[in-house]
Amino acid sequence: MITISSSDIIKKPSYVTRPEEIAFVEDMKKHVIKSVVLPYELYERVREKVEDEMYLMRNAEALGEDAYKEFLEIEKVSEDLA
Repeated sequence: MITISSSDIIKKPSYVTRPEEIAFVEDMKKHVIKSVVLPYELYERVREKVEDEMYLMRNAEALGEDAYKEFLEIEKVSEDLA
C-alpha cells in the first residue's frame, strides 16, 4: 500500500496503474486520505459490498438508524441463503 497526493498522480500515473498496489490518495494540505485506488481484481471481489455501502451513504438521511439495523439483519440472512 502506498500513499500519494493528487499531484503525484499527475507526475507519475503509474502509481495508480500498478495492478498489485492499493493506493491511498491524500489531501496534502489537510493531511487526510480522500480516496483509495484498488486493483481491478480486488474490486471485482468486493464490488457488491462497495456498491451497497455507497447506496447507504447516498441515502443515509432516508434510512434512519432503525432501518439501517434492519437492513443489516436482512443482509446477513440473505447472505446465508445464497
